[in-house]
Order: sequence, then structure tokens, then C-alpha cells
Amino acid sequence: MAATLVVAGRIPARAYPPSPTAPPKAPAPVTPHPAGNVLPFDSDLVFVTDDSISSKSSKTGQLIGTRLKDPLIVGGRVVAPAGTPAMLRIVDVSAADIGDVYGFVDIFFEPLQLADGRTIPLRAPIARLQPRDSAGHESTVELEDTVADEVIPYHFLYHIFRKGKNFVLGPGSEIPARTEATLTALPNGTVAIQTPEPMSVELRMPKSSFPAQPFATPFASGASSQSHRAPRPQASPTGTPWPTPEPPTATPSSSPAALPSAAPSASP
Repeated sequence: MAATLVVAGRIPARAYPPSPTAPPKAPAPVTPHPAGNVLPFDSDLVFVTDDSISSKSSKTGQLIGTRLKDPLIVGGRVVAPAGTPAMLRIVDVSAADIGDVYGFVDIFFEPLQLADGRTIPLRAPIARLQPRDSAGHESTVELEDTVADEVIPYHFLYHIFRKGKNFVLGPGSEIPARTEATLTALPNGTVAIQTPEPMSVELRMPKSSFPAQPFATPFASGASSQSHRAPRPQASPTGTPWPTPEPPTATPSSSPAALPSAAPSASP
């Protein structure tokens, strides 16, 4: 009979056969996905800035140098290698001001020049760059201002003269962009660039789905408006017309009328 050693306060130990540990599996080799033959419209690209962008120091119309972060490959052909330069134009800029007004910078991407000299248009998905605070930060600042208004006299003047934040983006920062054309790899080894057709504007007046009604009627309906209406013209009675008298015609006389001659008076 096997004896079991019991230690006070402990469960008797029993020997279990150790389970064999499976050897670690080697990671599967990462196979890069082959590039497609079409780069669709509105595809994402990433650019790295060479210069800084600031709502305080940047100027309207200034050009900021950027570089393409990853190569642009269509159908296995590199149409734009990594580091391809592109220009970013500052359209508008506004510095921070008192009243907790934040500064902002509006940007616009110039067309990207490909390796063969052609260009594709780009657009900035975020055209206005400005500081953004989280909802938690805004609620904390609002709570602090509410408490300070109750404790510190004339703290409301601090709200009026408090200056907002300026937007600052240093060199080496990443800015997203999107393509405004479709790139298609053709069987002959070339890449076609297709831009969307311009939007057509209809100059014809669209037909209304309901009959047009006048904005106002000339007379109001009801008996009270009868006196304001103009009398209708009455039709003249039709009857036998009176004969039109003919003018008398003069008949020439055969001999002139004899006039009485005065008798000679006798002289005494």
C-alpha cells in the first residue's frame, strides 16, 4: 500500500505525466499582394511635408513642399516612386484671436507629376487644418470656467481676452490626399489616365410636378365682394333698325317765280 505524505495546510501532491509541448510554428512568409491593374478614382495617398505649416506664420498663396510616402504602382509598373515631390498650396490662413478663437489653414494640392511627365489631379480630404480638442477636454475646460466664474471675481473678463490655439504642423508630418483620376494599366504596357467628365448644367426650366397657382386672386370670394366688382357690360337689344332718312333732292323750276312789280307812283 503506497503511503501518501500529508503536509499540514497543504493538499497532498500527486505526480501527473507532463503533456508534450508543441514546438513553435514558424511564421508563414508574407506574400505581397500583387498590384491591381486599376487605381480607382478617389484612392488614398499619403504625403510627407518638407516645411512647417502654421496658422500664425504661414501666408496665403504660399507653396509647401511634400513628398510621396509610398510608391504608386499600377499593374506592376511604378508610375510614381516614393519621394516624388508634390506641392501643397495654402489658400487661406487665419491666426488665433482673443475670445478663444482658434486659428486655421486652408490647403489645396497641386497635381502630382508622374514619372513619365504626365500629371494627375489631387484633392485634400481635409481642406481646413485646425486644432481639435476632444469632447472630454472641452467638458473639463467648461467645468473649470464655471467654477472659476463662481469663485474668482470678474473671471468672465478672462473668457473675453483668452486667446485661442494656433494650428502648427512641423516638417515630417503626414498629410492624406486622394486622386481625382482613374489609372488603368493597358495590355501594351502603358498606363491610361482618365479624369471624370465635367458636370453638365441644364439651362432649361424644369417642369413642375404640380400646376402653378397665382400668388393672389384679383377679387375675394363671397357676397361681401360683390359691390367691389365692376359691372358687366350689358348686351344691346337687337331690333328692327329705323330707316335712315334720305336727304331731299332739289328739283329745278321751269321758270323763275314772278315777283310783283311796284306800280309807278303818279306825281301831282
